[in-house]
Amino acid sequence: MNTPYLIQLLANAGLTAAVVFLPFWATSLGFTHSNIGLLVATYQGSMFFSSLLFGRWADLIDRKKFVITGLGLSSIVMALHSLAVSPGMLFLIRALIGISAGIFPAALLAYFYSDNCNLGRFSGFGSLGWAAGALIVGLITDWHLFLIAALMLLLTAVLAHLRLKPQPVTLHQSFFNLKVFSRNWLIYLTFLLRHLGAFSIWTIFPLYLADLGANRFWVGVIYALNPLAQFLFMNILEPVRDTILIRTGLLLSVVVFVAFGLAQHFSQVIPIQLALALSWSCLYLGTLKQLLRQNEEKSTVSGMLQSVLSLAAVCGALLEGVTGKFGYQTIMFAAAGVALLGTLLYFFMPKMNPTNGKEK
Repeated sequence: MNTPYLIQLLANAGLTAAVVFLPFWATSLGFTHSNIGLLVATYQGSMFFSSLLFGRWADLIDRKKFVITGLGLSSIVMALHSLAVSPGMLFLIRALIGISAGIFPAALLAYFYSDNCNLGRFSGFGSLGWAAGALIVGLITDWHLFLIAALMLLLTAVLAHLRLKPQPVTLHQSFFNLKVFSRNWLIYLTFLLRHLGAFSIWTIFPLYLADLGANRFWVGVIYALNPLAQFLFMNILEPVRDTILIRTGLLLSVVVFVAFGLAQHFSQVIPIQLALALSWSCLYLGTLKQLLRQNEEKSTVSGMLQSVLSLAAVCGALLEGVTGKFGYQTIMFAAAGVALLGTLLYFFMPKMNPTNGKEK
């Protein structure tokens, strides 16, 4: 297996296992639903700044260094989760893991893209890692999970050190360059609104499934179904044009979020998860293809996209803190409304050519 694929798989598996298990762990420490939302916002807020900073930085010096450093630090902080015995300590640890986990993804993606443009397969291995992480939660449900995730991240850091080649970058640009954002603001805003709605759901998704009758094993299985299907879809969708992928992903996301609100039993979520996998595969792959095709600052635009994901997670967690007071169904329908706004913006706002600023 190509080394970047394996790194993508293992890193995502380790981080996802902790994310899926976290609501259960936080509940055992006395967290309420609203506090869990703030915990998620802390993690994603830290990742927002980290991805923005290190994604840009990796376009100016050796990308391999960022991959190794991010994975190594993530391993250390992940192990610290098992020591969290109070809400305050868990908040601090989630902030630190957010910073660590934001260092390497953009650099790894740009490293891969410089030698291989098959983004569908690379993104698919990330989804496969999410599936593996979710399945780990179905098998291990105590604090040992954090140690296993830490070992996976440590192994990945060692693999990156041994197998990745140095990849120095020499873009002749200043560190602070707002032109990158100004060329791509519409796609980022569209992505933000769709994923803001999505993250308001993911904040409480394990608890939502439990409310529909799922035990922890089924929570892990249902979580894993989404990324497993993504792995298949992303490989199939690679040849499709980016604009078609983005439009399909946006429209289908609205339908999926409404369907979540209508579900009456956890078994009904299974086909919805397949539709969700298709919607995310279309939107994420299409967005990546468009950004990397149209911009020479590969790590920068990738880091900004990761930052948008994190910002959406923060805002989504806060949105859930408001809509969650009115029940799970309200959370789902509100998410659909926000995603619909992003869809309308993408379809009706004039699109700009990133290279020359003219409408196309």
